[in-house]
Amino acid sequence: MDAWTSYLKARWHLVREHIERGDDRGDIVQTAIIIGLFAAAAIAIVAILVGKARDTANSVQTQ
Repeated sequence: MDAWTSYLKARWHLVREHIERGDDRGDIVQTAIIIGLFAAAAIAIVAILVGKARDTANSVQTQ
């Protein structure tokens, strides 16, 4: 686990604490950025997996 992943997990934990407590201190910008980063990471991971699956499928010999 690299430092970036650890940082994102720590921030996500703080966001969840704020949501559960109902603690709204105007951290909407930070929350939106973190959620955006998670969404971007998910899109990147899906793109990588689709690319690898497509490469594997194209390399299968049919005859």
